[in-house]
Amino acid sequence: MIEQKKNRLIKFYLLAVVILLIFLHYLKVLAVIEDYFLGITSEAQNQTYIFLTKIKYSFINYQEAQNLKKENAVLKQQLDELLFENSQLTAYKTENEQLRALLSFKEEQSCDLLLAKVIGRDVNRSNTLIINKGRLDGIKEGYPAIVDKGIIIGKIIDAKDNLSTILLITDKLSSLAVSTISSNKTCGLAKGEYGLSIKVELIPQDLQLKENDIMVTSGQEKDIPRGLILGKINRIISYENELFKSATISPLIDYEEISILSIIIPKQY
Repeated sequence: MIEQKKNRLIKFYLLAVVILLIFLHYLKVLAVIEDYFLGITSEAQNQTYIFLTKIKYSFINYQEAQNLKKENAVLKQQLDELLFENSQLTAYKTENEQLRALLSFKEEQSCDLLLAKVIGRDVNRSNTLIINKGRLDGIKEGYPAIVDKGIIIGKIIDAKDNLSTILLITDKLSSLAVSTISSNKTCGLAKGEYGLSIKVELIPQDLQLKENDIMVTSGQEKDIPRGLILGKINRIISYENELFKSATISPLIDYEEISILSIIIPKQY
């Protein structure tokens, strides 16, 4: 009973306070206080809105960043695949060009040519190429290796049953008897220089040479036909009172890019 009276009393007081506040509100007695609390609540609402907006856009930016990351990964993979395909096509194109040149040279010559593929290098000698043909294919030591339309790149120095090793003419241990296109006799000995170029020594002083002249094999060596191209003269070295002069030759090809070549197989009589 007492508890009910207390509850009714509390409700009465609350109702009286509400009526009083309404009365004071209409009399604008509480205007300053209302403005103060309204300002506080408005600022709180504004800060809450800004905070929630930042969270929202941070989440959106994070999602966009993740999507961009995934898209970049996909695009990078596609780019890598395209680069690989392009490199493969370039390699096939280079091989086809080399093959066409060799076939064209073969049609113009009376010698036999054996096509071979470069499969590596001798780990003990940098200026070498290993090919996938050997003695069982008719290859012997000393046979010349050529590319394109008769450009000699070296000679066979080791022939096994199914593979052979070519010593490039830029190696210091390589040697070839050479001449000019207009001469039918040997006019010098070509040797490799620093693994990069070719130097022709023992050239008679009275032999007329000039830069950009083509040097070819003289045909005076066993199994090496005349007319295989070494390269162009880029420098002539001559001193007075000396019997011989020398010249340096620039190779016409990049040995690093050779993938297909031919071995000249001399005809057996």
